[in-house]
Amino acid sequence: MTERTFRLHDTSLLVSASTGEPRRDRVGDRPDYETFNRLLSVLADAGFAIGRDPQIEKNWPILGRYHREGKRSTPAGDLWFSAETYPTGCRIEFFQQVVTVNSNGGKYDFDRRQKMPYLIGKAFEAALRRMRAHLIERGFAEEVKLESPVPDPMAYFNAKWNMEHERRNGTNRFQRGPDGWPDDTVIGSHGNRLDRDKVRIEHGSVRYFRTHRGHLMRGRVYGGINGMWMVIYGPGLRDHTHLSCCELFLCDPREVPRRLHPRGKARLQKALTAAVETENYERAIVLRDQLKRAA
Repeated sequence: MTERTFRLHDTSLLVSASTGEPRRDRVGDRPDYETFNRLLSVLADAGFAIGRDPQIEKNWPILGRYHREGKRSTPAGDLWFSAETYPTGCRIEFFQQVVTVNSNGGKYDFDRRQKMPYLIGKAFEAALRRMRAHLIERGFAEEVKLESPVPDPMAYFNAKWNMEHERRNGTNRFQRGPDGWPDDTVIGSHGNRLDRDKVRIEHGSVRYFRTHRGHLMRGRVYGGINGMWMVIYGPGLRDHTHLSCCELFLCDPREVPRRLHPRGKARLQKALTAAVETENYERAIVLRDQLKRAA
């Protein structure tokens, strides 16, 4: 039997559990019906009415045995779930139909937890607590997915790059240096590790970059796999980006424009050419000087 884990993504509980037992009727392993049915029993005890998924029964009846649907009523509306089991585990996905954006219903919305009315959200949290406690009691390990490298960039990097066998063995992917980050044997001492001005980039060092609107930004850089560096530029969970090494540079922010038009040189050159062709030489002189400053 493989390692048994579970994790939460928005309102979906994803369980990794394989029996390793072959199916009798087709190629592949038999789903872990015990784990699936036990979780459904936990939800039934939490007040959910559970049955076959009518959409599956209508369109793909042969798959009906692997799918279930249920709902629990609250004063704010119904909390629904759809459940599915498969050879490598099972999935239970919660949704509601009160506040929706997708024309096909709340099941297909993004950010489903955020859209839940207060009482429906509390019912979801209660159901999740019961399922989490049940799985942990049965020996499942919870995987916590990091959504941001802020405030721990190394933990985020490892979570993104380490494979299952590395997590299981407590090791890290890639050859690491004394600082715990990938070393030159992985990144390379040239090319991928040199910024726009051919200066070597160290993990945690400060670099500047420009946004797609031309604004000057400053951050600390980490990673460097395939020449792409993770840049953290603020304390917020969304204050990060990934940039190529050739987009990073050092500068004195007092001596460079805070904003440059992303296509500034090309735009000035085009205007200069047009001014010369129309013999507007006064305008051409101004544009020439602007182009020199931009360079």
